[in-house]
Amino acid sequence: MGLKVKLLVSGLFLIVFVIGADSFIIAPLLPAIERSFQITVSQAAFSVSVYAFCYAVGAPLFGPFGDRYSRKRLLLIGIGFFLIGSLGCALAVNVMSFYVFRALAGIGAALTLPNVWALIGQTFHGQQLNLIMGITMSALSLSIAIGVPLGSGLAQLANWHLVFWTSAVLAIGTLICLWFVVPTSQPIVKPQRLTYLHSFKLVFKAQRTRLLLTTTLVWMLGFYLVYTFLGSYAIHQFRLSPFQVGGLFSLYGFSNFVASFLSGYVSVKLGSLRAVQLNGGLSALLIIGLAFNHQSMVWLAICLVLLAFVQGFGVTALNTVVVNLIPSQRSTVTAFNSSFLYLGLTLSSVLGGLLYTIIEFSGICVVASIALLLAVVVTQLVVKQV
Repeated sequence: MGLKVKLLVSGLFLIVFVIGADSFIIAPLLPAIERSFQITVSQAAFSVSVYAFCYAVGAPLFGPFGDRYSRKRLLLIGIGFFLIGSLGCALAVNVMSFYVFRALAGIGAALTLPNVWALIGQTFHGQQLNLIMGITMSALSLSIAIGVPLGSGLAQLANWHLVFWTSAVLAIGTLICLWFVVPTSQPIVKPQRLTYLHSFKLVFKAQRTRLLLTTTLVWMLGFYLVYTFLGSYAIHQFRLSPFQVGGLFSLYGFSNFVASFLSGYVSVKLGSLRAVQLNGGLSALLIIGLAFNHQSMVWLAICLVLLAFVQGFGVTALNTVVVNLIPSQRSTVTAFNSSFLYLGLTLSSVLGGLLYTIIEFSGICVVASIALLLAVVVTQLVVKQV
């Protein structure tokens, strides 16, 4: 790997880390935001929802632009919006302005991340694509591992505004890095030959694309059903403190980081589609292991570490397949994939909230396992078409 490639990969890693950390770093800040603006917990949590909504809706709307115009320019614009959003949150004097700037940060993230995945798919091929995708996606796992404790630490050092000042400084560094390391890429299809709406038609006309987007949706629904309610289960079942629960999630995040970083080697050995199937099936089995563990913290930790590894291998392999589905429409496809991921997250919180009090965490795990096995079945339909 030459110096130019190393700099590019490092730059993309930094982009993904900064945006990923912003998504997770806000969770421990909600009580402080609630006190600062004198609002309720649900009103403070709305800042998370508005960010996720703008990302989920904005990503597919912006997707076709990445296939028509320079991805470097779009990445710069996306990080620019994200920077303004972070600065606005740091300076916000009332809750409405805070919502507006969180929305702007979500729009910036929606314009940035899908084009990162598309740029990787356009620049790298074969085994190198698997390896680079794994390294870059591991930045998301690292942001999970340190986002919550970093947010808590910065908030305790000063106040919650400092977190967004830090995010803004990192965004400035990312913007400078982008300018120098990302090559100016030209669209594969000339804009005058491809209308905006035609991009959507091409994506959903392809059966393999529809199937793999369904895989993403069902997979994320299953995983986040467990992930969302794991903390509540650990506190209730094992009497853990919030600090200990944070350590549990950090353990998952660091394990997932290692797995994602090494996932390219697994995909090279097995093939990306087979890696998706194998790790989806193993995820279902490990979640069942979580479902019927009511006494052992050691077993919970072991299952969680193993789940982090198979999720890291499987999700990265799935993303690698997605970026090559329609080469001329990489940005559009990856944008919809990102949107379906957030849709899966949203559905998991709604469905899980309804089911948790009825069937408890064990029942949630069974439903999640069924969803992951369904994702494996859908992927098999894609394998048959290859």
